[in-house]
Amino acid sequence: MASFLAFCGSVRAASFNQRVLDVFCDAVEAAGGDVTRISLRDVAAPLYDGDLEDESGLPAGIERLRRAIAAHDGLIIGCPEYNGYMTPVLLNALNWATRSAEATPDLGPFRNKLTVITSTSPGALGGMRASRELRTFLSGIGALVLPQAFSVRSAFSAFDDAGALTDERATVQAASIAGELIDMAERLG
Repeated sequence: MASFLAFCGSVRAASFNQRVLDVFCDAVEAAGGDVTRISLRDVAAPLYDGDLEDESGLPAGIERLRRAIAAHDGLIIGCPEYNGYMTPVLLNALNWATRSAEATPDLGPFRNKLTVITSTSPGALGGMRASRELRTFLSGIGALVLPQAFSVRSAFSAFDDAGALTDERATVQAASIAGELIDMAERLG
């Protein structure tokens, strides 16, 4: 069974992007995958600073994140959009996670890691601008990013009172992309 580590670039309790990530993770589990969900809040990474890294090494939360990334077959990353770009908390965690305990670059945990991006925003693009930037970043550090992202537009009206998606097409799309992710993981496994 393929295993995936899932985390969102927003740590806000009422994050729409966390909801979209959860919908997609549920679809991956329904398709036969195993998903471990974590919060970047628990990683507690300070702002990346080379001097701090030289003095103190990797923060404990980043060491745990790197081990978790390495231990899973793939990643599911929720990518909120702040002014057309990924969030500072997401970019900071990823930047730290590309560092080794020896304070040198180490892309090992990401190399050939099958990854899918989820997103939403209040607008019609559903966070696709930030997702594109994250795709470029992840590809640059060696991850295999699934061409299909799961994006939900109009975040303010995307969910009903029970937290379910109101757009049936989006629910079908989540299941379809989850199936493609599982299929790809099995072929790569």
